[in-house]
Amino acid sequence: MAASRSYPVLSRREIEALIAEGRTIIIVDQHVIKADAWLKYHPGGDKAIMHMVGRDATDEVNG
Repeated sequence: MAASRSYPVLSRREIEALIAEGRTIIIVDQHVIKADAWLKYHPGGDKAIMHMVGRDATDEVNG
């Protein structure tokens, strides 16, 4: 069995600060995703991700 991994809990203010620094941040299933490296590979294009920056993209990701 794989060891459980803990992740830090980020406040809304911390997420906003990351976005203000130019990071591409989305929320999926209550996880903060740094999507900077994924932008150029996303099959729907970078606009699909950029539209969701700072927002909960769970429904869009899970269809």
